[in-house]
This record gives sequence, C-alpha cells and structure tokens, in this order.
Amino acid sequence: LRSGYYVLGPNVKAFEHEIAQYCGTKYAIGVASGTDALRISLAALGIRKEDEVITTPFTFIATIEAVTQVGARPVFVDIDEETFNIDPTKIEEAMTEKTKAIIPVHLYGQPADMGPIMRIAEKYKLKVIEDAAQAIGVEYSFTQSLNSGQSLSSLEKSTSPNSNFTKKVGSIGDVGCLSFFPTKNLGGCGDGGMIITDDEEIARRVKALRVHGRSSNNYFYSLAGYNSRLDELQAAILRFPIN
Repeated sequence: LRSGYYVLGPNVKAFEHEIAQYCGTKYAIGVASGTDALRISLAALGIRKEDEVITTPFTFIATIEAVTQVGARPVFVDIDEETFNIDPTKIEEAMTEKTKAIIPVHLYGQPADMGPIMRIAEKYKLKVIEDAAQAIGVEYSFTQSLNSGQSLSSLEKSTSPNSNFTKKVGSIGDVGCLSFFPTKNLGGCGDGGMIITDDEEIARRVKALRVHGRSSNNYFYSLAGYNSRLDELQAAILRFPIN
C-alpha cells in the first residue's frame, strides 16, 4: 500500500512472471477475473459473431457467457462419465463449417483429455482455449514426448510410443485461463485472473485488450478492448502461496 502502485504495478509483473514459470509458459497476463480471462482470450484469438465454439455443458456459466459475449455460439459436447470433462470422441460429430475453437474445461482438478483434443484442433485448424480455473497446477501426461515447437503430427512420427511427457493444464492449448477467486485452488481475497500462452502475438493482443485496447503508447488505442486489470493488492497476496 505504501508503494503508491495499485493497478498493474511491480507485484503484478512479478506475479505474472512467477505464474509463467510455474505453468511452463512464456507469457502470463493478469486480468480482473477468470471470466475476463476467457472473454479476452476469445477476442484475442479472433473469435467473433457467427463463429461456433465447442465446449462442455458441465461447467460454470462463465465459460458459456464468455462465448456469447464475443458474439459466438456455444456448441455443447457431452462429458466423459468417468472424468466429467468433455468427451473428445464426440467432438468431431458436433463440428460444422462454422466451428472455430474448442474450450476444454479441466473440472474439479481433473485434466481434460488434451492429447486427442489437440489432434482434432490441429487437424481442423481450430483454436484451443483451456479453462483451467479449477485446476491450476494440475498436470496432463501425454503418451509421447512433446519437444518444444513440435506439432502433434510430427511428434507422433518422431518419438517412441512408450515415451511420456507431462505439461501443466493451461499450457497445452493456444491459451490457458486461470481464476484466483477465493474458492479456487489458488485463491486470493477477491477477484483475479490470468491468461497464459507461448504465443507472442496473442500475448501482445491480450495486453492491449485488458486496458481498453491500448498499445505501448499510452495515448494510442488500436483495439476496442476491456477494463480488466489485476490490482496490486491481489497480486501481492497471491504471490505468497505461489512461492
């Protein structure tokens, strides 16, 4: 409080760096809530009116709300009876020519089956937005090793089927969305969220969108954005458990 920084100050920057390191991504961008993380991610990926986004009906309303707020249409795919997460075997039958993205939700700390989901996304050139609001720190184990920068198709051709590779949820798709609401497994004393990604251009767009579409120049606005900044107090509180 004595620092004089209250929004997007040094604690936010430090917390972003710590989350990126913890989740294994190049970028982490703090926003005002997990709901905003979903909404801004969709906007940053260019999801818009008349697009369709495949997701699960068994999730908190924010997942669906975010899709409708960018003008897109949520398309529900049923869940796996054992994990309660989206069933990858039912995704392709729900797709149309308007399908642009998939939002797998990692529910109750259990990872969705990301291997087949990513193969479908690669096959049809779909974006993947991971809703990891209830699963920060959870790891997903691929059946084959995934080298940096290697696509799933090249991975399958070049590695042993007996090899193994683990990644934290949120770091597998194009973007991951985290929530720091008090009831989450990394909870603060109010609202807060984070968007994680390895893509520099997506990170640039997210950073602009969270502050009304502002570019690096304080007085130039290149996008119609949002007011969604993580405050210093929440970041300072959240740095204790992450460390």
